[in-house]
Amino acid sequence: MTRPSHYESKIDPLAYMKENMSAAGYEGFLIGNVIKYVTRYPKKNGLEDLKKAKDYLNKAIELYEEEEEGEGNQKKNFSWVCAKCGTPNCRTILRGSTFTKVRCAFCGLFVRVN
Repeated sequence: MTRPSHYESKIDPLAYMKENMSAAGYEGFLIGNVIKYVTRYPKKNGLEDLKKAKDYLNKAIELYEEEEEGEGNQKKNFSWVCAKCGTPNCRTILRGSTFTKVRCAFCGLFVRVN
């Protein structure tokens, strides 16, 4: 991503955020920017905004791939039996995730994750 001169600094904000935020928080920031730029491109900066969205999406993909390649302790498998329909469920949650509720894949009941 090319940086305009008004962003020049000794500190790279994205690198700082990646190191100091939870993985889920940083991922949320990246995906939020993808949504922002894709949503506004037709009315604001056109191709420039699409390229910015692409850059943030590529960073989100890199983060996802790093998590996939990382150590086994970076993911937690959360398994439960739904109280409503009795069906077993399993969800993989990334390290640092901010998820507090997951949904039954069969009946839609929400279950709180501790």
